[in-house]
Amino acid sequence: MTESAIHLRDATPSDADAVASLLAELGHPTASADVPSRLAAVLRDHGAVLLAVDHADRPLGLMCLSRHVVLHAPGPIAYITALVTANVARRRGVGQLLVTAAKEWAIEHGCVRLSVTSAERRTDAHAFYPASGLPYTGRRFAMDIAQAR
Repeated sequence: MTESAIHLRDATPSDADAVASLLAELGHPTASADVPSRLAAVLRDHGAVLLAVDHADRPLGLMCLSRHVVLHAPGPIAYITALVTANVARRRGVGQLLVTAAKEWAIEHGCVRLSVTSAERRTDAHAFYPASGLPYTGRRFAMDIAQAR
């Protein structure tokens, strides 16, 4: 599979099963029925959800982007909030295509930085991101709010 055989398109509610499947591969099990409302919420907040697909429109990868205005930077920051390549499509340029699209999206949306976080268990991603121009710059700390109550 070459990069030219892969193209990106906006995810739509009809992609719910594919999106849910890719999110499960990333470690975020999601019911297909929940995808349309989550997709709508991302788009309402001026984010983007892109699918990498092959010539037959089979999903090969997924990326979700958001843009945040912050106090500590001279402009908004773009965040890759989810990026996954389907197991069957790894090491075929899908991830690189998605990261390139993220950089372009960040520029188009006036962002001064592109960031991504990656779970500690994702050692494959820890090698991928620096090779894609996103060097390691720190750690993420987080909690589920429902557990904090």
